[in-house]
Formats: sequence, C-alpha cells, structure tokens
Amino acid sequence: MNPLNLVITLSFVTSQEIVVIPSGLRERNKVKRQQAILDSTLVLLRQFPLADVSIERIAAHAEVSPATVYNLVGSRDQLLHACIDRVIDRLVDALVRIDPDADPIAAATAIVEHSADAFIADQRAYRAIIGAIGGTGTGSRLAVDPAQLQIAAMRGAQHHGLLRADADPASIGRQIYLSYNGALLAWAGGLLTDDGFRLAALHGLWTALAANASDAYREECVARLGRLGPQLTAAGWGTA
Repeated sequence: MNPLNLVITLSFVTSQEIVVIPSGLRERNKVKRQQAILDSTLVLLRQFPLADVSIERIAAHAEVSPATVYNLVGSRDQLLHACIDRVIDRLVDALVRIDPDADPIAAATAIVEHSADAFIADQRAYRAIIGAIGGTGTGSRLAVDPAQLQIAAMRGAQHHGLLRADADPASIGRQIYLSYNGALLAWAGGLLTDDGFRLAALHGLWTALAANASDAYREECVARLGRLGPQLTAAGWGTA
C-alpha cells in the first residue's frame, strides 16, 4: 500500500464531519519543519556566538515552539549533530556518482576536497558547530559513517594494485578520515586557513597511501607528499 494514500482519522469532529489528514502530508510537514529548524540554526550561528543561540531563539526564528524543536530534532547537542548529518548526507548524494573502481585515487581526493569545501562554504556556522561537538564524529552518532566513502575508495585502490595485497582497506580508509577530522578540528579552532585545511586533509590522504602503497606506486605517493609539505607550511601550518 502506498503510504501517501493513507489517511489518519483524528479524534475530534467539526460539524459532525470526521477530519482526515493524509499521512503523507503530515510527514512532509514534519520534514519541512525539521529543515526550517536546521536552517534557522545555521542562520543564527552566522550572526551570533554559539552561546547566544538557544533552543528558544532557534524556535522563534523557525516559527515553531521550543517543544517542537525538542520533538522533531532533540536537544541543542543533537541539533548540532543534525546540522553535520545534513552536510554528510548531501556529500554522499554528490559523491556516490564518483566510481571508486574507475579511478580510486581521484575518488579519494575528491572526497577530501568536497568534504572540506562543504564546511568552508558556511564557515562561520560550521566552525562554531565543529568546535562544540569535536569534529564530524565516527559514525556512532551520525546517520551516515563518513569513513565509508574512503573505505570504498581504498578497496578500489587495492583492486588496481595501488595498495599492498596485505593492506587493510578499512583501516586505511578510517585513518584517512581521522586525518581529515584532525584537519577539520584545527580549521575550526583557527589553526588552519581554508587552504591549510584542504592541504592538511590531502596530506593525511597521501601519508596513508604512501604507508600502504604497493612497490610500483610508492614513489608517486612520496613525491606527492614532498610537494604538499612546503605548500602546507606556506599555508601557515607548523609555523606558530
């Protein structure tokens, strides 16, 4: 049965007529209010410090009650995680079009660059959010495990003979993600510029690749690291 065609009978009567509301419409309204709450959170974080952005203020901006915020999203901590979740969901939608088997290194690089750019594009809000929750998590609190994107790319790299046969693609993918998360935290804390964030995340990618590369591919990985090092220093990393 198509859920959009279901109706829910409410327990009140107007003029002796039963009021019915399509469940699909109720669900769409729920999603619309959830998105309005997240949008309002980001709008306010672009204007005010995190300490000044309360559930009550978010509710007023979204034109809902504070109880609705708690019911549809949760506490402020859950709300901040939901903002990150939405970025990751949109990233997944964009990155699933990249075939990690066709060119796994290009896929891994695109994942790093797009992931950095997604937060940089709304940096005032996301610096505050990342600083408060400590990165993008490890998948335990988010609907999507961000590391899975890199794990898929590393499996493709191993299939192409770019990684050693005894290497573990899952461990490498998670290490790349952890390096990215470290760069993200440094950026959120003001230790890295936007360019520095991208370069540090890419440096983590190529470090993991170099450590696990096949003999035929290791020289290229080391060469990439050699070029990234001075660029990262020029961006201000390690000069303080």
